[in-house]
Amino acid sequence: MSFIDLKGLKDVKEPKNAPEGRYPLTIINAKMHETENGQSIATVIEVESGDPALRYANVFHYVALPNGKDVDKDQTKLLMAKRFFAQFGINADEGVELEHFVGSRGQGNLAVEEYQGQQKNTLKLDRLAAEA
Repeated sequence: MSFIDLKGLKDVKEPKNAPEGRYPLTIINAKMHETENGQSIATVIEVESGDPALRYANVFHYVALPNGKDVDKDQTKLLMAKRFFAQFGINADEGVELEHFVGSRGQGNLAVEEYQGQQKNTLKLDRLAAEA
């Protein structure tokens, strides 16, 4: 068997979750995601700590897309998608360009929640601004 040299492996650590609060956020990845319940847009969001030496764990957020099976659920999915697009300044009218997600920036409230026995950050979407 051949030895594979991995310098720095001893020193690498899991990034910490951000404490609950509001942070500058940047989408660093976005792709389509298929589940048994339909499609969603899987995004990876970078959290800016304000301290170059401190790196928080990325946040994974899924934008569920309507599937045409339940009108009420589809309306809720559209509302949550519209909130996400507004929060990150993503141009959306009757659809969106997935390629425009990466690099989109916004502010967002993060919570700390448990998922499969581990703590993680989740994005709490802002409500839409009141329309006149």
